[in-house]
Amino acid sequence: MTIGVYPGSFNPFHKGHMNILEKAENIFDKVIVARGINPEKPNSEWSIPKELSDRVTVMTYDGLLTDFIESVIEKEREEWFDAKVTVIRGLRNSVDLQYEMNQYRYFQDLMPNIQMVSIFCDKEYEHISSSG
Repeated sequence: MTIGVYPGSFNPFHKGHMNILEKAENIFDKVIVARGINPEKPNSEWSIPKELSDRVTVMTYDGLLTDFIESVIEKEREEWFDAKVTVIRGLRNSVDLQYEMNQYRYFQDLMPNIQMVSIFCDKEYEHISSSG
């Protein structure tokens, strides 16, 4: 069983996020959309579209992503002993790549056994951002 955890504030969840999610669904047996509460982003009350909860598991977490990942591993391993959990990161451009490389290095220090995969969005979505 391969599980992809797609974290983000998704504030709001947009077409670029959906593009990454659709690609992730082709890679992993199960995808968890992990909506982290970011206190620096206003209007965090944006909801995840209902059609997502019909397709994937949607969870909300507050705090560190590493703590959330540990809780997912513990829960999933109760059901699937050999479940492999991978963090999914979406990329639009080289600026995102540079940022995600730094995040990956931190993540390696905190959770060296967890893999991270980056998925590039399609060209028509590379200009879209939640803050934009």
